[in-house]
Amino acid sequence: MPKSLMLLTAATALAAIAVPANAAQYNFTFVTSTPLFGGSVNGSGIFTTSNVATTVGGRTAFAITSITGMVNGSAINAPGGSYGNYFTTGGTFLDGSGIQFFTQAGNDIRFFYQDTVSQYRVNTFSPGSSSYVTVTTSPVAAAVPEPATWAMMIGGFGMIGFAARRRRNMAVSFA
Repeated sequence: MPKSLMLLTAATALAAIAVPANAAQYNFTFVTSTPLFGGSVNGSGIFTTSNVATTVGGRTAFAITSITGMVNGSAINAPGGSYGNYFTTGGTFLDGSGIQFFTQAGNDIRFFYQDTVSQYRVNTFSPGSSSYVTVTTSPVAAAVPEPATWAMMIGGFGMIGFAARRRRNMAVSFA
């Protein structure tokens, strides 16, 4: 195999492996601070977002691709409908249209930031309730490879380098 073809193949393989991560994850927690009607609502979980940025309400936003967690002891199923579903940058992480999702208990949850009072709010349907909530959010820490993983990766690059550097002299004979 000609050296240039081998280098091109190796470069293509490395480029295919070096694809950036395509999602970010954020922990969230909300706790009722002021119930408006119905019972209290408490929840926590993880938003997973795409890496494709758009603009929503003048802020950079990323589509929420999945939600996991619990609300009032019931597991969150997933985002539903077209109720916003964006994680935004800036002072608040949800825009005014917020996000809609369901729980395994059948609750329809609407979680949003209400600009008029500068507070997050959670409305539930079945049973009906509405509360202002105290919210915390933070990025999920990225995993760090173990030393054995690093050693295998460096060893693999070394073997690729050795194989690319090794030459075989082939005798060509004409009949």
